[in-house]
This record gives sequence, structure tokens and C-alpha cells, in this order.
Amino acid sequence: MKKFNIQDRVILDEMIDNFTMEMHKNQDESELIGRRPIITRQYWLEMIKQVQEKIDELTTKKALSHSNQYRNK
Repeated sequence: MKKFNIQDRVILDEMIDNFTMEMHKNQDESELIGRRPIITRQYWLEMIKQVQEKIDELTTKKALSHSNQYRNK
């Protein structure tokens, strides 16, 4: 099985980070207008964590080290 290299990992990190940022923005906006989102913030965070763990498992050691060094978690 091919593992994610540094280039793959940079793209995946960017996608996860952007999704997380948009999720928080959506959740915050829902709270401001008094609307209850269908999926809770806590559920999204747990799902993001699980996806991140799976990506970590499929990442080369060098790419994972690079990601951990440069990424704002």
C-alpha cells in the first residue's frame, strides 16, 4: 500500500485545517442566530480526530515528521 508523502500530506493537512475552520465558523454562526446544527461541534471534532488518525497511519514517517514540525494543530 502506498503511503502519503510530504506533498500529499501538505495537501491533506490543508484540507483538514480548512474544513475544521469552516466547521467552527458554521457552528459559531448557528449559535449566534439561535439555530441548532444537525451535527454538533463535538461530533465533528471527534470525526476530524478519527480521520486525522487514519491519515497519520497512512503517512510516511518523514512526511509525518514534517507535518508535525510545521503544522499548527
